[in-house]
Amino acid sequence: MKNLFKSFSFICLLFIVLQVSAKKRVACIGDSVTKGYGIQDSSKSYPSQLQQLLGDEFVVGNFGHLGATLLRKGHNPYHKTQAYKDALAFKPDIIVVALGLNDTDPRNWPNYKNEFLGDYSNLIDDFKKVNPQLEVFVCKMTPIFSGHRRFLSGTRDWFDQIQTLIPGIAIANCAKLIDNHAILASRIDLFDDYLHPNARGAEMLAKNVSLYLNPITQPLSLHETLGNHMVFQRHVVNKLKGKSSAGQKIHVKFNSKTFTTIASDLGNWEVEIPAQSAGGPYTIDITTSKEIISLSDVLFGDVYLSSGQSNMVFHLRAALRADTIIHQTDSFEKIRIFKNKNLVETYNTTWDSHTLDKVNELEYFTGQWQKSTQESVAEFSAIAYMTAVELYKSQGVPIGIIDISVGGSNTESWIPRTVLEHDNLLATYIHTWKTSDFVQDFCRERGAKNIAQSVVKHQRHPYDPSYNFEAGLSKWLDTKVKGILWYQGESNAHNIEHHEYVFKVMVDSWRKAFKADLPFYFVQLSSINRPSWPDFRDSQRRLSNAIPHVYMAVSSDVGHPTDVHPMNKLIVGKRLADLIRQHSYKENIIADSPQPITYKKDKNKLVVEFNNCKSLRTIDGKSISELQYVTYMGEIVEVNHAKIEQNCIVIPIDSRLIKYIQYGYKPYSEGNLISDSGVPVSTFSLKID
Repeated sequence: MKNLFKSFSFICLLFIVLQVSAKKRVACIGDSVTKGYGIQDSSKSYPSQLQQLLGDEFVVGNFGHLGATLLRKGHNPYHKTQAYKDALAFKPDIIVVALGLNDTDPRNWPNYKNEFLGDYSNLIDDFKKVNPQLEVFVCKMTPIFSGHRRFLSGTRDWFDQIQTLIPGIAIANCAKLIDNHAILASRIDLFDDYLHPNARGAEMLAKNVSLYLNPITQPLSLHETLGNHMVFQRHVVNKLKGKSSAGQKIHVKFNSKTFTTIASDLGNWEVEIPAQSAGGPYTIDITTSKEIISLSDVLFGDVYLSSGQSNMVFHLRAALRADTIIHQTDSFEKIRIFKNKNLVETYNTTWDSHTLDKVNELEYFTGQWQKSTQESVAEFSAIAYMTAVELYKSQGVPIGIIDISVGGSNTESWIPRTVLEHDNLLATYIHTWKTSDFVQDFCRERGAKNIAQSVVKHQRHPYDPSYNFEAGLSKWLDTKVKGILWYQGESNAHNIEHHEYVFKVMVDSWRKAFKADLPFYFVQLSSINRPSWPDFRDSQRRLSNAIPHVYMAVSSDVGHPTDVHPMNKLIVGKRLADLIRQHSYKENIIADSPQPITYKKDKNKLVVEFNNCKSLRTIDGKSISELQYVTYMGEIVEVNHAKIEQNCIVIPIDSRLIKYIQYGYKPYSEGNLISDSGVPVSTFSLKID
């Protein structure tokens, strides 16, 4: 009986051993991120959560070591740790290597960087000796954010150098590359110390790695920027994309042609739609062996993206004479709109925990393509829609207008994080935006009010630098657009010089992100009794002259002395459209604001010449108002008897030495000078030598 029991026990043990040996053994090789530093519950480390995702067919081991370097001459080399020995003894079928963060230490990279490639290959070879059939996955590093104590003193640059090497290491070692960086690069809220992700970050890592190890099964879907009634940009190749099960064959039928692609291991697919002339409507069928999605009423025309803060948000229904446009929507059937609706507005309220969580998860913008109806356009941007109407009437092609705007948002919130972090000035304060004087006090105070109930150290907010780019604009980077409409600056008017810097950075970053030299058509700040605004308006004028393919629409003549949201929006939309007609469509019109370009002194008068017009006039037929000169003693002298001679103004002067001529320099300006085309002359200051 005893022998029978022993035999039975042996059989059970053998069965268990065979079961375990049949499972794939996954060794997670890494540093403190793999180990789970800062995550108090070890079951929430990324390898533990990976085990839960992969299920019983896998055995996952955590072989992370705090502070480990890949470099073998580094200050804490992984190959000398107990974790390394245990990982070899584990005899893995699969290794997932995530090392390199600690190699950015000044003790390591400057001294031994030339040995990184060899040391990485040697580590992989060590495990291949244990199992020649080993599957190897090499991970791009998780982020190190601005705010880390060594970020600007070397870590940022050395991190980039290491990150650039890792894809080549994967190729050289016949390994697969896992991108653990992209999924967390926008999630500073998960990194209290700028280096180690919390349990939620570990969950995202685990999910990402699992997709590479165990191919995903999911329904066929389209990217959220695509949908019925949409407009594709004409005359260029457009991209159709979405998700499906890994390795799934996707067929796209369009205009009597079929295009086929295979979904990636991560379940992503995309197809290029050949360039088309303006027209439609078309139907596009996307199918797999078992599923179908049909896009209907798709047009090809010209697509514009509008963005900014509350004056761009300003709804058409609230604009002066809005009924003249809203009641004509039947005539604008081929104008299509996409409003990226905000999860919550940045009003003077405290957000609840559910809202705060969704903001952190970047779930702030949602929307869909819509036809022009009285109901849909009434809630759309007045300026953006009026621009679209004028372009539709002048060009006769479908117009798509995408609006993604946030009331009160600052320029920094629309710039990619990688751009901010690679700028030695901007990187110093973007992680402390809630206390930095670079950020306007309104943004800091309103943001603090909205997130007052949050317990997250780096709680996100639409005024947080890079947030609106990460949560919203990044979704649209594969969309082909003809130009950008921009109305923002109110939340940067406290620091004019800094805005000049960040505006240039933003324009350049968007052009690089969209991979196109996009024209920017922006609205100059209007008139209001705020003392810094005249200088800000003049600064914007100079920016439009300094940056190629950037054009400015004046709005100071339709402002309000106390309301930052003047209601006369339709004329502003028309001015933007006229600029586009001149510069993008090359129509024979002059929509640019007249600019003072030269001057000459002649005895007791000063003659200032303007471009962008054949002649000047005043809108009310009266003498020029708000024209002044400033002496070297700082005296501001009103010019009451200036004359207009074609495209020049003639200013009488006396013996006083003049330093500047300025126009429209009252915060709430009532300047009346316009061109023969009816375009207002901008606030300006002209230095007199």
